[in-house]
Amino acid sequence: MAKFKPAGSRKSSSARSNKSAIPCLILVLSGIALISFLFYAILKGGS
Repeated sequence: MAKFKPAGSRKSSSARSNKSAIPCLILVLSGIALISFLFYAILKGGS
């Protein structure tokens, strides 16, 4: 475990995480917007 160098793995993982961060952020924001819209529709329909 100690023989692996963290510097090389960090560079590759950070590049991959930066590329995949935008679709993940869009997915999370769309999920929050969908849940808030459904909650608003339920409250509006109930009253």
